[in-house]
Amino acid sequence: MARTREELVAAYEPLCKQFHLLPVAVTPFYKKKVDEEIAAIGPGGPLYKCVYPTEAKVGDASKGIEPLHGPGEVEDFVQEYNHYPVAGNTDIVRQYSNRLLFMTTEHCCSNCAYCFRTIKLAESDGITIENSLDQLIEYVDAHKELEEVILSGGDPVLVPLDKLRLIFEKIKSINIPHIRLHTRSIVYNPYVITQEFIDLMAEFDVRVVFHIMHPYEIDDVVKAKVEQFRKANVRMYNQNPILAGINDSPFVLKKLFTMLDDMRIRQMSIFTPDIIAFSATYRIPYQKICDIFDYMNYHSSAWVNSVRLVSAIPPGKGRRENIKKWDKETGVITFEINGVEFEYVDFPEELYHEPEHLLWKEELGLEKANPRL
Repeated sequence: MARTREELVAAYEPLCKQFHLLPVAVTPFYKKKVDEEIAAIGPGGPLYKCVYPTEAKVGDASKGIEPLHGPGEVEDFVQEYNHYPVAGNTDIVRQYSNRLLFMTTEHCCSNCAYCFRTIKLAESDGITIENSLDQLIEYVDAHKELEEVILSGGDPVLVPLDKLRLIFEKIKSINIPHIRLHTRSIVYNPYVITQEFIDLMAEFDVRVVFHIMHPYEIDDVVKAKVEQFRKANVRMYNQNPILAGINDSPFVLKKLFTMLDDMRIRQMSIFTPDIIAFSATYRIPYQKICDIFDYMNYHSSAWVNSVRLVSAIPPGKGRRENIKKWDKETGVITFEINGVEFEYVDFPEELYHEPEHLLWKEELGLEKANPRL
């Protein structure tokens, strides 16, 4: 008999302590959606999997079943530790010549079960703005080739407004033309996004990038909050990974991208899963990902299928055209970006399971399917 959500969470807790993973944390707003999903199809559906552990991820120590692992797993797949330009500061990350990342907080509304910074965030101890902002401004001011600062974390929406204003003012004072802010609060708890926050984004012309994973994360409350952004003339984008059991279907992605476009949100990129600790239940064979995108390419309009498929790897964002060699026998895909090669370890097909019930509301007749999508 399959274990309940509560039993899986209890089994996951010692793994969090042993391997320094993020604990389960879910907002009441999102939990209500997951509860509805569990009542309909049981644990393990697409929204469940965004925030809760599954049987395969946890394993079963009482039966000698180890957690599922795949080849190539590491703590920091994108190797952010190699891209700290300020000595002793782990909140400033520069992987590209024209932009850098500023980690404004370690806190999130909910903890994503697939978080690629799970170990770094689990080991952090609080907001770091005061310690890093001056160093950020000094560094950026000394590097005139930089043209964008990206606020990440954690979730920058949780940073107090007065501190966000200070960040924006200082960045603008050194003539940086572009500021970007990434958040998943829009689906975890849209109520924390106040009109004052939206007005601040508009005042400093900040591009807001959502991380919406699945169509069922979008309800009337989310749509109303997005409309507030639109009325304030804030530029909105979305990007997210493609993850097994969550959105690894051309039908799910097409529906998601269409809904986002209807809300005037531009989808930027879809990322392949990062090969980090305990990521095996989210990984997908690269050929399967290509098949999903190829199907979508031939069965959707350009404003849907123009989304970039990229792999966030140490040399940069690898696309299919950056593949130099693909060894199907060893499962190693060699990307080359700007003359730098990187070996991406593919996920074995025998460990991957075709998705089920990704659009369960349509399957059960709870939501009318659009035959044209």
